[in-house]
Amino acid sequence: MKERLIGRDNEKARLEKIWNSGKFEFIVLYGRRRVGKSFLIDFFTEGKNGVYFEAIQDGSNETQLRLMSRSASMALYGTEGVAFTDYISIFDAIAKKAENERFFFAIDEISYLCESNAEMIGLLQHYVDTVFRHTKLVLILSGSSRRFIEENVLSSQSPLYGRRTEQIKLFPFSPAESARMFPSWNIDDIAAAHVITGGVPYYLNFVSRHSNISEAIKDEFFTPGGALFTEAELFMKGVYRKTSTYDAILEEIAGGTNDVNKISGKTGQSYANVSMALSSLSSQQIVAKREKIEGHGTGKGWEIIDGYFAFFYRFVHPYYSLIERGRGEAAFSNALNKLNDFVSKEIERSFREYVLSASNLLISSIGSIDFPNPIQKRNEEVDLFGKTDDGWIIGECKWQNSPVHVNVFAQLEARKQLLVGSGKTDFFILSKAGFGSDMKTLAESHSNIHLITAEELFGKTTAQ
Repeated sequence: MKERLIGRDNEKARLEKIWNSGKFEFIVLYGRRRVGKSFLIDFFTEGKNGVYFEAIQDGSNETQLRLMSRSASMALYGTEGVAFTDYISIFDAIAKKAENERFFFAIDEISYLCESNAEMIGLLQHYVDTVFRHTKLVLILSGSSRRFIEENVLSSQSPLYGRRTEQIKLFPFSPAESARMFPSWNIDDIAAAHVITGGVPYYLNFVSRHSNISEAIKDEFFTPGGALFTEAELFMKGVYRKTSTYDAILEEIAGGTNDVNKISGKTGQSYANVSMALSSLSSQQIVAKREKIEGHGTGKGWEIIDGYFAFFYRFVHPYYSLIERGRGEAAFSNALNKLNDFVSKEIERSFREYVLSASNLLISSIGSIDFPNPIQKRNEEVDLFGKTDDGWIIGECKWQNSPVHVNVFAQLEARKQLLVGSGKTDFFILSKAGFGSDMKTLAESHSNIHLITAEELFGKTTAQ
């Protein structure tokens, strides 16, 4: 029996609507590795007629052609015995099949296919323009390399520019989607599971095999051969031929060093090499440079934006050799002791994503910033800051065991005054332990104060 697909409700609905249009459709689907693109395609195409082909990394043109020929032969003729001699023959056969019936043609990891055949994008453009558009075909191009998809498929410089009929960027799970994988877990363990996996379904699946987060972390991260202990190395080697430079840079950022000059000094890599590596890691959606928001904040430094890599390079990678030899007990204890602090910091990203998706405000920019407080004479950080169509948003994330009271709002309001003065502002506060009666009363009388509980964040109750 096929594994159940959790989440992706919007994407499933969009794909079914496209299928039911009855006309030629061209879908571009992309997102980071392990985010569930292939699983979504498999779920969507179940029970439908078509060709699914997954290109292989570093495969020669001959190997890719042979594998696509086998997939096409089985889908079209029910046997692997028909050998196509070139891609044109495969495309012609697919087009003929789709002349009068709904048929899909999915090419997964399109970048690998194009690496082995430089003409592939141009060939696809030719068929879309002259052949496929006269059929009932649903063409799906999927890829894990954001840079490749955006530059070679979606950009105005691509031969395929303007030809897609649907574009889906697949993101990691939201907190509420992650929570659906842990129906019997408490909020603290669900939050930790979401954070240390970055909401990536593939990683969540390993964690969900366990009865609690402590057991999951020990078995999956700190045991030789654990799925999430070995995953980082597999991921990195799937992208980079030499991983040591990237490992060293990520370990420094995870440990708190976020300035390029300081990373260069600590890793022994030149400024230029560090900058190029960070650019590449950014294209993989692992790191991001902190930017000013509407001119506010210092906009300095880099951060790891993928929760799995943040956890791995902070707590696992520095002790990799010990763990590999079955001596990971101390490293596991260290991670467990610091887990609450780690989650408290990383959950801020989920807080911002929740506000962006759940709020009715027209938000044009959002993020976190640090800024100099001239009154306190120190740098301060704002967990959520952004611009709306007619004002500002500012927020605080309190992942602690005591309820939030009005003093937290007063501090947030003071920071707002320093940043934007009297400008129209909506305030958002997330509290794991809920809110005191004073804070609830204040929010009830001010429509621009929005209180969010942990249960709302993880979809356990209806949001206010």
